[in-house]
Amino acid sequence: MTKGNGGFQLILSFKNAENNENVVFKQDGQRFGTSQRTLKLFSNAKYKIHIKAKPGGDFHNLHCGGSDLELIPDAPDSGEYTALWNTTGIDPNKKGERQDLLFILSGPAGSLRKQLQTKFYNRGDSHAEWGHKLEQLIWSCAVDATGAISVVDEQSL
Repeated sequence: MTKGNGGFQLILSFKNAENNENVVFKQDGQRFGTSQRTLKLFSNAKYKIHIKAKPGGDFHNLHCGGSDLELIPDAPDSGEYTALWNTTGIDPNKKGERQDLLFILSGPAGSLRKQLQTKFYNRGDSHAEWGHKLEQLIWSCAVDATGAISVVDEQSL
């Protein structure tokens, strides 16, 4: 992955760190401005975020929801990383509300800034577990000459 090179893929997964279950999402259509899908998360919980760059890319920093997270490489030069994210301090959303969560991934070749549409629930609220299991978010990315990474297509599995 280099500046102005055309593109690469980022494959992301979010799992509850306590039970290793994938988070769920809800299709919201055009109801909210950021996305057609809402990731459902618990407040005061820990999540494992797994990131894989294809072809492999070198990333050093991840910022998610107001927290700077340590990116732990799965293996040297693999382009795969895991981070642990603690949602303590993020308040649950009211009915009908969504929260745009800032996701910033950066490394020597560039930086990606993306808003994720989320809804936070109190721990134990079963509504956070209703929906489609999110196995992966697949972002097709482009890198411009300045190193700005943009998502040009998004798929979910």
